[in-house]
Amino acid sequence: MPNLFAAVTAPMNCHRILVTSIAIVGLSRVVLAADAPDFNRDVAPILTKYCTGCHNDADREGKLSLQSYDSLLKGGAKGGAITAGQPELSRLIRVLTGAAKPAMPPEGEEAPKPGEIDVLKNWIAAGANGPSGGSASAVALVTPKITLLAPPKLSVNAVALSPDGQTVAIARDNQVELQRAKDRTRLQSFGEIPGSVNGVSFSRDGRYLVVAAGEPGLFGEARIYKLDRDGRGSAPTKFRGHNDSLYSAQLSPDGKLLATGGYDNAIKLWDVVNGKELRTLDGHNGAIFELAFRADGKILASASGDRTVKLWEVATGRRLDTLKESQKELYTLAFSPDGTRLAAAGVDNRIRVWRITSDAKEGENSLLLSKFAHESPILRLVWSGDGQTVVSAGEDRLVKVWNADSMTIRQTLEKQSDWASGLAISHDGQTLVVGRVDGTLGIYNLPRAATESESPLVPLAEVPPDTDYGPQPAMDKLLKVAEVEPNDRPEEATEVATPGTATGRIFVAGSERDDDLFRFDAKQGDQWIIETKAGRDKSPLDTKIEVLDSRGQPVPRLLLRAVRDSVIEFRGMNSEQRGVRLANWEEMLLNEYVYLSGDVIKLFQQRRGPDADAQFYPENGNRFAYFETTSRAHTLNEPAYIVVPYAVGTELPNNGLPVFTLFYENDDDSHRKLGKDSRLTFVAPTDGTYFVRVTDVRGFSGDDFKYELTIRRPMPDFKVTLTGNNPTINTGSGKAFTVKAERMDNFNGPIRVDIADMPPGLQVTTPIIIQEGCYEADGVINVLSDATAPSEEQLKTIKVTSTAIVCGSERTKAAGSFGMIKLAAKPKVLAYLIPAMTSAETKPGPGESGTTSASEAPGASLLPANSDSGFPVMQEITITPGGKIAAKLRVERNGFDDRIAFDVANLPHGVIVDDIGLSGVLIPEKQTERTIYLRAEPWVQEQTRPFFATAKVEGNQSSLPMLLTVVKAKD
Repeated sequence: MPNLFAAVTAPMNCHRILVTSIAIVGLSRVVLAADAPDFNRDVAPILTKYCTGCHNDADREGKLSLQSYDSLLKGGAKGGAITAGQPELSRLIRVLTGAAKPAMPPEGEEAPKPGEIDVLKNWIAAGANGPSGGSASAVALVTPKITLLAPPKLSVNAVALSPDGQTVAIARDNQVELQRAKDRTRLQSFGEIPGSVNGVSFSRDGRYLVVAAGEPGLFGEARIYKLDRDGRGSAPTKFRGHNDSLYSAQLSPDGKLLATGGYDNAIKLWDVVNGKELRTLDGHNGAIFELAFRADGKILASASGDRTVKLWEVATGRRLDTLKESQKELYTLAFSPDGTRLAAAGVDNRIRVWRITSDAKEGENSLLLSKFAHESPILRLVWSGDGQTVVSAGEDRLVKVWNADSMTIRQTLEKQSDWASGLAISHDGQTLVVGRVDGTLGIYNLPRAATESESPLVPLAEVPPDTDYGPQPAMDKLLKVAEVEPNDRPEEATEVATPGTATGRIFVAGSERDDDLFRFDAKQGDQWIIETKAGRDKSPLDTKIEVLDSRGQPVPRLLLRAVRDSVIEFRGMNSEQRGVRLANWEEMLLNEYVYLSGDVIKLFQQRRGPDADAQFYPENGNRFAYFETTSRAHTLNEPAYIVVPYAVGTELPNNGLPVFTLFYENDDDSHRKLGKDSRLTFVAPTDGTYFVRVTDVRGFSGDDFKYELTIRRPMPDFKVTLTGNNPTINTGSGKAFTVKAERMDNFNGPIRVDIADMPPGLQVTTPIIIQEGCYEADGVINVLSDATAPSEEQLKTIKVTSTAIVCGSERTKAAGSFGMIKLAAKPKVLAYLIPAMTSAETKPGPGESGTTSASEAPGASLLPANSDSGFPVMQEITITPGGKIAAKLRVERNGFDDRIAFDVANLPHGVIVDDIGLSGVLIPEKQTERTIYLRAEPWVQEQTRPFFATAKVEGNQSSLPMLLTVVKAKD
């Protein structure tokens, strides 16, 4: 198929296309006649068939190209290739006949037949005339005439809609047809366009029509037609300069520049007025399938078969940024009307949207979202002029309409009769033109209201809401019942009064398997904690529990809708480790859920580069599983899916990825508090009778496979402990500590830790917030350089308390103590965090690095002191969600000259130290300063939080804290 879709599978070098195009038997048409052979008709096909695979303008083996008449005349490294009138002296004939060395073609390659060599000899003997009597022209493409058995389908390769929505341009092979949109009346046809017309567009004012075409392997040609009021065009202005077909030609918004791109990997900018080429933009390693100017005309975007989108500065041709997230070839792209967003799509089935900054500098254009959109490659993408609508078309023959802001499906059109190879949309987003490979055209009216919707899709909460069921009996006071065999079927189930406990064993004499069922009643919305105790009592039983409905069928818990796919890279992971490498990691956001063969994990820390693991919750220790799934081992190349949880019964429009149903079942407690024992939270979907089935997950049984099953009300609560107590702190420095939360029965809210009554000369960060869903936070105790050690009486007055809202009520609890605090001498390393620019500093002059020497006094002297405590005033920096901010890290070296690695602790979740690599934050040997950059994810909430740095040398000295304030950007 002569358009971009067939080109993806074609060879990547233009000379190979020439070889391929005529290597078929009978493809070249050799004419042996009494008159002199014609170069285009008779000579060029022979050269193309046997020679230009190596001797072409791109490769020039032996510095010889036989791709055009001009290059043939120039000869190569060994002189001229032909001597007009004397074939016996022409090197071309001599190497083909073996009279000169090296003989051509090389051994093993097909050689010209004697009759074909005679054609070359006769042409040279007749004077070696070029095309049309010697004009300097490229080799013509000569193909056989093949009789068709049926009328051809004139494929629609591209379509365009005029800005006023009145005229449709339809691009096919060798022609573009203009039709009136409202009634499909033919207005005009522009014919005799060389090759396949792969791109067509209107100028912003509708006065010009631009087409992109060309002959594969020979040349690319763009044409601009000036249109009158009736839609009729004048003779075109032609632009040639590419050596392969064009796929895109776009006028700049002001109409002064033309950008062209095609199969030869090059982008060219042309002056529309004089037709001259201004510059070539090199940098892509694959075909250029689409180009788009930003609305202001300053930025040009290109989508390529090399899997990248590149942003170019139009005024200079300078490459500004390369967007590399795509995993496969990119076919199509479109700017939002305001130029702040760019969407692109292609073979990996995704639509990606980037935020584009005003100057589009490298590293500043962030990926906003990646949406799995079609089950097969995406061919076309358009953005309506009002900014409200994006439309995509894929090889799955689906055309989808998206709400542009959220990229949620508004509508899916009827399945198309063939691939939608052309899309065009009106400015108001209400008229869509679809051109198809089978040659048909469709025009659709798109309503603004959703017709097939995600209406509205509300993700399910991670845990059920806190519910206060009042005082509950102690576990040892619960009513206990023993199982009565047989109880393998619902009608035989042992009844349990709730809350209550049942005892049993997985064993029936004479049977290899035993399933124990217990019956209980529940009201809609009731929450029950169901758990087993077996392994903790040294039973060999490895329990699995399932909740069944009144018919004995598993009860669905929730739906997990896959929104992107991935795969495990580099190595597999066991059931405990937190780190793993997933493909497409650049598109994953913190706190997203990943589904791995029934195991649901949650992203805590992004990969710091291609050679690092992503880390999954919790912050430390063994990996948790979410929605009470069970942690499992996973293999290399195992499929993974980024998923969003929804309530059972939610209508989820098909996005080409699976939807997984999770049931109320558990093997091992997902938070690893109970070892191999099982635990889950059941929320009754309706009033009724339910069953708990207890089995051994391995299918084992035995007389000693005993267990207890408890069904009780949830009792949400928390407990906080302080680690790092009994510290020894160097004077003038600081020591870090950690507060850790134990969360009980699905309590997920934030916890505040307050520390009061510190002795004189000591300062501590307070309050410390353990964020929602997190399990720990960090603090630091700092000591003045002239402080004296606190007495036991002073240490006893320190109060550490933790407070949280549970079930709507505030609860405050003791949270441990620091124990004994001892002081030590001034350390060899003192660490300081300060704003990136303070009043005591000046910017480095030209050629200066800004790095201080060890003899300079860093850090503390730059900060004003608090007259009450003697400590410097805590400095503050501000960051916006999705933004970046700089801070300076300084050290005072007192006889320590080696490099220093740092941890930056207690940042809000979602704020990281950016661009640090695998080695982390380092200050090299003998240097005393570096700038660090903090970056916040777009979803980080407004807050103020102290953070600090710890040098991982000489006793882990910590800096004074700084305050980081997260505030939303002003509109």
